[in-house]
Amino acid sequence: MEVLSLIKSSLGSEDSNPIHRLYRVGQQVGVCGQENVWRIHEAESIEEEKGASVFIFNKKVANKLHKPRRREQVSEILRHDVTLLNKMSNASVLTVSSSLQEDRESLAFAAEPVAGSLANYLEKFDRSCTELSNTTCGLMEHEVQCGIYQITEALMYVHGVERVIHRNVNPASILITQSGRWKLACFGFAEKTQDGRESFACKAWSPKASKMAQPDLNYIAPEIQTTEVCTYVSDMFSFGMLICTIYNNGYSLIDAQYNPSTYLRQLDTLTQKFGDIARAMPPALVDPVEKMINRDIRYRPTAQLFSLLKMFHDPTVTTLQQLDNLHLKSPSDKSQVFSIITQNIPLLPKAIRCSRLLPSLHQECTSRDSVATALPPLVSLVQHSSSEEFSQHVFPEITFVFNCSMSEQGTVYLLNKIDVIASKCTSNQVRTDVIPFILKHIKSESYKIQEAALNALLVVKDCLDDAVLRSNVLPCTKGQFQQTVDVKIKLIILSCIKHLLSIMNPFTIRDDVLPFLVDIANSHDASVVMAVVGIYRHLLNKRDAVLTKVFLARSGMPSLLPHVVDPDLSADQFCVMMDVLYEMLGLIDQHRRSNGTSSSASSSSKRERLASGGSDKNLLFVANSSSTGIQKSRTVLPFPECSISSLTRGRLSRNSSQEAPNSPELSKIKERETLSVTNKEPLRRFSLVPPGGGTPAINLTPDDGVYADRNRRPSLQNMGHYNHDSERCERKSSTGSLFNFSDSRHSSPRRGSFQALGDTVMQLFSGK
Repeated sequence: MEVLSLIKSSLGSEDSNPIHRLYRVGQQVGVCGQENVWRIHEAESIEEEKGASVFIFNKKVANKLHKPRRREQVSEILRHDVTLLNKMSNASVLTVSSSLQEDRESLAFAAEPVAGSLANYLEKFDRSCTELSNTTCGLMEHEVQCGIYQITEALMYVHGVERVIHRNVNPASILITQSGRWKLACFGFAEKTQDGRESFACKAWSPKASKMAQPDLNYIAPEIQTTEVCTYVSDMFSFGMLICTIYNNGYSLIDAQYNPSTYLRQLDTLTQKFGDIARAMPPALVDPVEKMINRDIRYRPTAQLFSLLKMFHDPTVTTLQQLDNLHLKSPSDKSQVFSIITQNIPLLPKAIRCSRLLPSLHQECTSRDSVATALPPLVSLVQHSSSEEFSQHVFPEITFVFNCSMSEQGTVYLLNKIDVIASKCTSNQVRTDVIPFILKHIKSESYKIQEAALNALLVVKDCLDDAVLRSNVLPCTKGQFQQTVDVKIKLIILSCIKHLLSIMNPFTIRDDVLPFLVDIANSHDASVVMAVVGIYRHLLNKRDAVLTKVFLARSGMPSLLPHVVDPDLSADQFCVMMDVLYEMLGLIDQHRRSNGTSSSASSSSKRERLASGGSDKNLLFVANSSSTGIQKSRTVLPFPECSISSLTRGRLSRNSSQEAPNSPELSKIKERETLSVTNKEPLRRFSLVPPGGGTPAINLTPDDGVYADRNRRPSLQNMGHYNHDSERCERKSSTGSLFNFSDSRHSSPRRGSFQALGDTVMQLFSGK
């Protein structure tokens, strides 16, 4: 608390450091180093406007040391720290972006953005919280395993390449970047081996020296404190103690309280304490860590041997490792990394996918050159995510990618995977985000993108309603058809419209599609015309009354007929077109015949009602039939009420047209007809039908038939000699009526003349 109070009291004296001319220094995010001497601030480069972290040491913090030599000793340790960091280049070692800047009041340097030290994470962890059962000190289990492996890599590099012993591996020396990678830092006490030796002499921890000027006693190896000899495996002891601290809720197995004697006493109980926390560790770590904290250096594994643990080759750990190194790889290497990550996504825990993988993919999608390589794992993430995970974490990333600038390869890949995305989206998400993305690329100038977009439109057609079709889809596709000159694109658009017909409202087809087909049917390209013919055939097969006889006769067929003489049509295309035209013509014929049949059925029903005993107050047809069933005459009788026996006679005569002229059946029918006529009341004047008992009607039946006893009226062609019987009848004027309608049935017939008889016959024949 005393150190923190000193830090707060000295905030106003740091602005003079030259680091402020290079970076915009923000708020403090953490501390690191021995006794937390370095304060970590978030910052931004003024020149490049890139994120960074600025580490500041205020010299006034060392004022409690009272001796100027000791204050200077602390500053020298920190200078040595930054100097060694500048010389190292490894993904697991903190990267310095700006060298040490110093003034009278402070020391400062800049490095890659970090979120804090491991000590900060351990202190922030709420040890009483039971909800974080899947975390270790606030970190996910796989993150911890990956971090342990990354520190192992750092020690392999420091020991094997730089030939340096760190001497102070503890939670305050481990920094965690914003991407989650663990970095080794704080090399103030590190020393380099000489002449190929693997050990050197060093001083044990002493209470007489400043705590800031010595390594952390709780993590010092026993051989350093007892024999003052330091080796590479001394760092492995400290590393083993750090792993135990992680799985012991942030508490070290040794709490020396700055007392060497206490350290030695607790060192004897170290094995027992380890047994108490071993059950909290992954089984694969128990035996190696137990050997790392052994007092005998012969049992301790090296960093290289420790890195061979099978646990570090778990797919999740491997994926995290690849993500942490992603920014250091070339575009070709990134493609290979994403291929491995795509295969491991089904095995990744949900927390890792959301907290580590998605941010890395988001970062890659911000670059036009790398977005194509990031799409495969993103689509795989969509495919293997739950509904909740997709809606909360993945779908926002998908919408971000929809608005990113992508290469042709990336756009085509994403459009081809629309089925995977749409299967996870709700109908509203498809209409508001997916369909606009598709329609935007239908207007692209690239043939591959247009083809992929039109195919993607068919994938989501079940989510299209009539309003979206009429307002967005059809105007976009028809407009692109008119603008493009590429026949392939036109054919794809027509094919797309054809497949969309199944979800279109008949009114939409009638108002938006059919006029469009008529307009484009005048194309000079045979393939486009045949595509239109294919759409017509599809509509004809639907039989849902979309194609009316009026449209076919006035628009559909006239737009296609000129192409039947097009020499560019192949024989097969000509046959297909003619089949469609014949089918159109047949549909028109069917419509017309069905309407005619309805009218005929109505008339037939009316006649049947009349024949069954009803009456028509306006019309009556009187027909005389010959023996062959041919109607000889039909006269309209405008009587309000009259008999329909003549109509019945006409129907019977037609039904008996197949009978022989002298058959008994026909004779009986005619006899009944004659009797029914003679029993009726006398007809009105001007009727050509003679009254009962008067002059007989013309009969073409032979004399030896049923009516042989009646006198036959001669025909005009065979009248013979005209005899005038003055005794039987009195001569009447030739200007009288044609027939004598007397009161008596047996009255004498009128006296006729040849001219009157001829006129009568002509009237009869002219009336049929």
